[in-house]
This record gives sequence, structure tokens and C-alpha cells, in this order.
Amino acid sequence: MQMIHKILVGIDGSDSAINAANYAIKLAKEIHAELEIIYVIRFSIGNIDTGILPVKIEEYEKERAMELVGKIKNQHPDIKISDIEPIGMPISEIDKAIENWKPDLFIIGHHTHHFLEHLFMGSIEKKLLSNLKIPLVIVPENYKC
Repeated sequence: MQMIHKILVGIDGSDSAINAANYAIKLAKEIHAELEIIYVIRFSIGNIDTGILPVKIEEYEKERAMELVGKIKNQHPDIKISDIEPIGMPISEIDKAIENWKPDLFIIGHHTHHFLEHLFMGSIEKKLLSNLKIPLVIVPENYKC
């Protein structure tokens, strides 16, 4: 059995993602693993007609991501947490992070989806399951550490 030395946790600002981050932090502390947080800022098309430029939306999202990661780090000063905030498509950016950092485990929070959203968009969890080459832990939305 492979030991877990590096944990990657994906967050998006939702309550379930924060639960997943807390779970990952607790696990990393218990097993003395390195921890990295990834918050993928999705490409934006903006609305040029109204003056909302894609780059401005992405900058705003990047600021939000950095604030959230900073908050998580401040709440857990006893553990070193690395982070990345790439801009792109979540699945491809997660794949790149896994390829570059080589974690042993990936943790995300589960989101409940409305039927139509699931029907048309699918779920990140389902897409990850078909692409990942490392174990995935999906923390239930109502799980509390």
C-alpha cells in the first residue's frame, strides 16, 4: 500500500468545498502530509457590450480565491499549506496540478445539483472519476470536521 505524502484539495468557495478543505487539513496533520489547495478560476466570456471585460471578472475571481485560501491558511497556522489559483477549465487545470505536483490523494467536496444542472452540465465529480490517476475522496456536503 502506498503511503500518502501529498494531498491536493480542490475548493471553489462553497460550503462543501470548505468542509473538504477542513477534512484534508485534519488528515494532513494526522499523517504529516504536505497539503496543496487548488482553486480553479474558470475562463470568463464577460459582457463586452456592458463594459464587463473577461479579464476583470477573472481578476475579481482570482482575488476571491486568494482571500479564501488566505482565510483557510490563517485558520490553520500550524500546517504549511501551498496553493495555486490557475485560470482555465477545472478538469484540465486539476490534471495539470496533479501531473506537476504529483499528489498521492485528491480531495473535493460533493455538491448536490439540481436535476437540470446535472443533466446539462454533468458533475465535476463524474468527470474527475473518468480522468484521475490517483485516489479521490469526495467529502459529503453535510460532513463537518
